[in-house]
Amino acid sequence: MTDQENQSSRREFVVNAGRFASAVSLTTLLTPVAALAASANDSPTLAHAGEWDLSWLATLASASDRAVFDWPSLGDPADPQVLYFAERYLDNCEAVYGRQKYDARVVLNIRTQAVAAALNDATWEHYSLGTEYTVNDPTTHKPAIRNPFWHRAPDPSPGVVLPTLADLLARRSIILVCDFALGHLAERIAEKTHRQPAEVHRDLRNGFVPGAFAVPSGIFGLAKAQNAGCAYERM
Repeated sequence: MTDQENQSSRREFVVNAGRFASAVSLTTLLTPVAALAASANDSPTLAHAGEWDLSWLATLASASDRAVFDWPSLGDPADPQVLYFAERYLDNCEAVYGRQKYDARVVLNIRTQAVAAALNDATWEHYSLGTEYTVNDPTTHKPAIRNPFWHRAPDPSPGVVLPTLADLLARRSIILVCDFALGHLAERIAEKTHRQPAEVHRDLRNGFVPGAFAVPSGIFGLAKAQNAGCAYERM
C-alpha cells in the first residue's frame, strides 16, 4: 500500500469516527460500545458491553519485558516487516537475558487495513481476501486463498528464514484485532455478496487465527496494551 493510499484510508477512518461521535450524546459517549451498537447505520455492528475478552491483559502482568507493535497496513507477506521486527525484539531479549531467565511478550495490534492478517485460511478462501486486498501468496504468486502471514514465505536468500504469525504465537505473543475495521470489511463483503453486514461480521469474528482477541478499536487495543506496560513500537 502506498503512503497516499494509507493516508486516504486513515482520513476515511477519522471521518467515519467523527460522524459517529457527533451523533451521540455525552451520556452515550460514557459507554462507547453501547453507543456504536446504537448507531448501526453509521458504524459496523460491534459486540455489546461485557462481551470483550480482556484476559490477555493478565498474561502481560508477569512479563519482565513487553512491547506492542502497531500493524495498520497489511503489507507484503514476502517481506513481513511487523513480524520481522517483533521477532527481532524477542530474539534480542533472549540474547540479553539468556534462555528461561525472562518473560518477554509481544502484542500485535492489528487494525485498519491489516485486519485480514488475523483471519484463518478458511476465511481467506471463503471471502477471497487475497483478491479483496490485492495480496498474492508468495509461494503461488496468485491471489492468496490462505492467510499468507500465517504460512512461511520462501526464503528470500540462503540462510534467511522469514517469520510467520504462527511463529510469534508459538512464542506466546498476543494478537489484537480492531473490530471497528473488521466491521467495515464486513460491510464491503456484504455489499458484494448480497448478505447482511452483521452476518458477515459474525463470520469474520469466528474466523480468527488462534490466540487473537477482538478489541473495540485499534486505538483501544494500543492504549490498553500501553497501560499494561507495553512499549509502543510504531511501524
